[in-house]
Amino acid sequence: MINILLVEDNAIVRNTMAMLLASENGVKVVGSAEDGNVALGLLANGLRPDIVLADLNMPGMDGIELTVKIRSLYSHMDIVILTMHNKYIFAEKAFGAGAKGYLLKDGDIQKLCASITRVHLGETILDENVSRRDPD
Repeated sequence: MINILLVEDNAIVRNTMAMLLASENGVKVVGSAEDGNVALGLLANGLRPDIVLADLNMPGMDGIELTVKIRSLYSHMDIVILTMHNKYIFAEKAFGAGAKGYLLKDGDIQKLCASITRVHLGETILDENVSRRDPD
């Protein structure tokens, strides 16, 4: 079982994502947070997910800053960014911060879980729909 901390500022997206993930075998949402600060608080209080699944854009602390902080404090945890931003420059920033996955929100739940499993097994994942062109 892969334990996941879900970090997403939109409550509807966060709750729907948690329900969808709960319906899949092999993954379990062990915590959720509306921003990076709340996520760090959960980790400081002993929550130990295998993977942090975080949105890129959040108020307060975005997914990149959260990734940097988690990697410095909990180096064994993997971070997967789940976002709507399909420009490669954002993926580069995420990977530079220490993320192991960069996935787009428009994929299906089975693809998401397969990617989470691959990250958990040590792979680095970039969604195939991320544009490798330079931003305009």
